[in-house]
Amino acid sequence: MTDLKVTDDVLADAERLLTRLHSEFGGIGHHRDDLRHVWGAGEVAGAMDSFVDNWSWYRKKLLSSIESVGGLVSSARETFRETDRHLARTG
Repeated sequence: MTDLKVTDDVLADAERLLTRLHSEFGGIGHHRDDLRHVWGAGEVAGAMDSFVDNWSWYRKKLLSSIESVGGLVSSARETFRETDRHLARTG
């Protein structure tokens, strides 16, 4: 049987990456207004508006999921740290 090996560095990297992803996806919303002038004809602009509205809804769900996973990673990291401290004391 193989032992599970999780380092604090791996969990810390995961936390950092999730924070970056959340920041990137969170900041995408302002691009809608930045690009509106290049959409052109009314039908194209209407279709793009619909797409962006739909994407906004999914982006909010994605942001929520990223937050949830980040919380789980943070909890796992703290649990492993506490377990290491406990094992060191009782070693």
